[in-house]
Amino acid sequence: MRFSRDRRGQSVVVGTVILFGFLIVALGVYQVQVVPTENADVEFEHSQSVEDDFGDLRNDVLRAGSTGSTGSTQIRLGTRYPARTFFVNPPPVSGSIETEETGAIRVRNATVGAGSHPNVAAFWNTSPAFSTRSLRYEAGYNEFDGAPRLTYEHSLVAAEFDDSVLLRSGQTVVSDDRISLTALRGSVSETGITPRSVDARAVSASDTTVPLEPTGGNVTLELPTAVENASLLADRWTDALPASATATPNATGEAIRVTLANGSDPYRLALSEVSLDASGDTEPAYVVPVGSETAAVGERVGVEVRDRYNNPVPDADVSIAGDGRVNTTNGDGRVFFEANRTSLTATINGTAGPVYESVTFDVTDGGGGGSARTFDVEWEEDSPIRVEEQGNSPTLSISVSDTDSGNPIENADVDVSFGPKSANPGVPDVGDASPTDSDGLTTVTFDPSAANAGDEFYLYAAAGDDVDRIPVVIVPPSSIGGTVTDAETGSPLDGAAITVYEGDSTDPADEVRSTTTTADGSYSINVEPGQYTVEASEDGYSAETTLTDVAPEESVENVDFALSPVASPELYPDAVSVTAGTIDNFGNLQNENAQVTTLSQPGTGQSPPFDITTTTENVPSGTYSLELGVVGVNQQGNSGGIDVTVTDESGTVLGSTTLTAADEGTTVTVPLDTTTSVQDISVQYAANRRDDTLDLDFQRLVE
Repeated sequence: MRFSRDRRGQSVVVGTVILFGFLIVALGVYQVQVVPTENADVEFEHSQSVEDDFGDLRNDVLRAGSTGSTGSTQIRLGTRYPARTFFVNPPPVSGSIETEETGAIRVRNATVGAGSHPNVAAFWNTSPAFSTRSLRYEAGYNEFDGAPRLTYEHSLVAAEFDDSVLLRSGQTVVSDDRISLTALRGSVSETGITPRSVDARAVSASDTTVPLEPTGGNVTLELPTAVENASLLADRWTDALPASATATPNATGEAIRVTLANGSDPYRLALSEVSLDASGDTEPAYVVPVGSETAAVGERVGVEVRDRYNNPVPDADVSIAGDGRVNTTNGDGRVFFEANRTSLTATINGTAGPVYESVTFDVTDGGGGGSARTFDVEWEEDSPIRVEEQGNSPTLSISVSDTDSGNPIENADVDVSFGPKSANPGVPDVGDASPTDSDGLTTVTFDPSAANAGDEFYLYAAAGDDVDRIPVVIVPPSSIGGTVTDAETGSPLDGAAITVYEGDSTDPADEVRSTTTTADGSYSINVEPGQYTVEASEDGYSAETTLTDVAPEESVENVDFALSPVASPELYPDAVSVTAGTIDNFGNLQNENAQVTTLSQPGTGQSPPFDITTTTENVPSGTYSLELGVVGVNQQGNSGGIDVTVTDESGTVLGSTTLTAADEGTTVTVPLDTTTSVQDISVQYAANRRDDTLDLDFQRLVE
């Protein structure tokens, strides 16, 4: 036997080699084409996530600058690819975040307007500049070539591409007549894959605004930038600004100049500083008096210490020149002294400092300290005051008393004002306070007006030589909401009436609010906190009620109703009488309450009507129709039909219809007139027909 020519196994081996080759090629194609595409998708999703993180960080910075709160945001620096058993991934994506010194914020062609103390203007005339930084992020993606470099500065998140700049947020620097500037400080620098937490802490929160008026041209804001293409960024700024403002790059491309239109009203400037690494402290810059700069010996005088951002400085030392007294400011940046001599100067840096570091009081001899009266002004409300958006205007109480004796002060004039605490709030309406009564009390109303939920304010009450401040928070209104549907079909009921009653009552005198449902059956109605009975009603349905408790700032949802349709009044024949002719085939009932009968007309000539009478009881007055079930029609002849006329007991025709053989098996409704009470009804079989027969099922009356 010779095996050298045996080729029986060659085809299997060759096929295996070919298949293995195809597999290798397929794996190679997947590695070269599919893996990079999937990794690019992972990188794109990560890029979007980082943009969201920057948006959250922006909100934390603005919130810290306006309210003094502290926020923390995690920035997802890098990302990893999904594990692959047979394929190779590139190294994980690493991202870097760092702060970059960009220069100083400046406000040009502006001076402090009327209404501010001269010390404010004197400090402003030193042309203060506010150093700031930008926060930048960039990732080293392996596949995603179109990822932007992100920059946060001056309330904006900017996405910088190779040939364009896009904004990922709005701006809050300019809004109508308000300018809000926040300087960033602190150092952040990290490169890696794991998330990096960035903490925004207020160094100086924008507690006070000052009026700005133009001088020598249009008010101009100079905002340093880390974005490389300042020209494209300026275009985006112009798009985001109000129509009265424009943005251009400066000559070096290192800053954006925002030029504002000069109007009849001054701009209000709010300044703040926020740290990204917990560094920084606010320092005293100037002082202003609290209340009047004149006093009598024995009365109290006060000053407020402010930093370079025009915000109060707590725990600052204030001295009285010449007598060695040193007091420390409270949490509102204020401190008070007794006026013990005819000239009194309060200073933060001795009398040799600039004029804006001191306040001099003109003190008169009031005839002895025993007659001096020191005011103590207090808001008689829980702090903070919480006012519902678009709600009622609460009445707020203020007390004025003598600090030494504690006795109430009658007929004291109380000035009430407000200032913004949050960024860009709406404008509330604060009423005037009348002079205090014999108990030293007065009241003032606070109307939220155009203020929105989340807006925050400070209310100030000033009388004599004292001022008290209390925060106000606009909160979402309490509400009740739900849907109203048909209990049988589940369909929404449009226009259903929703009535809210106070407490466990449906007495009209206790009605609080009312509304109607929309096309989708839903409703929502604002209420004060408390317990309410909610009633849902609709024509043709049974009304329903439910008892609901509503807490402050709570939206009670899913107060739903499924209303059951009310059955139409039904009247079934219960007595049959014949005034002429005959009645046959008394049977074949289709309803246990219905009378089925055959009206027959044998013979020739005109026949008398066949009267079938039903007695009705306990049926409300109204407009009804008589429903006739047509059981059998035997029409003789080729013309016309069988006329059926419905009359009342007096013979007045209420309605009529004509039946033919085509009506077999149908239901015929005969309209009836409105009657004050449903009485005996007759159904008359028409005359002048020969050998016709008709079976009618006298079923019911329907509305």
